[in-house]
Amino acid sequence: MREIDALDYWQEKGPAYFSELSTFGALPEEPILRMLKKGRIIGLDAGERLYSVGEPSEAFYIVLSGIMNSWMPRKDGGWTLARCHEPGDDMGFVPMISLSDRPATTKADEDSVVLEITCGHFLDLHLQEPEVFGLMLLNLTRGMARTIITMASMLAEQDSQLHRIYPKAPGSREK
Repeated sequence: MREIDALDYWQEKGPAYFSELSTFGALPEEPILRMLKKGRIIGLDAGERLYSVGEPSEAFYIVLSGIMNSWMPRKDGGWTLARCHEPGDDMGFVPMISLSDRPATTKADEDSVVLEITCGHFLDLHLQEPEVFGLMLLNLTRGMARTIITMASMLAEQDSQLHRIYPKAPGSREK
């Protein structure tokens, strides 16, 4: 992991790039740049771990470039890919807001850059720029809603596959 200078990264990508990221959608350029400067921009090499299951959730992250994968532990000791995060996606927002420890380990699938936003930084944004905070919170909520819909669709598909294998419960009567 290496820290990247916010202004250099902003100039390298250009303001329009950041405006296209879903978490920053509809935000003016100046507040986005302030968030980059107040936060911490982290570069990760492919395979590098950002955080591990069980760690305190004192910050969340926004993928600025690359692909990050979150892996959930299984009871049998294995791991399941829980989510693939692409540019604009948040990581760790839900456990931070719920005051829960990290439920997953998140690693870079390819060379990636993320923005870290701590609880304190998020609170400062709320107190100092409530309009920006409101828009960003709406964007984060939309991301959560999309994730919930995706998870529900996956559960429905798994249920459908299970019912093809086991059309009725053992011992049940057919009506």
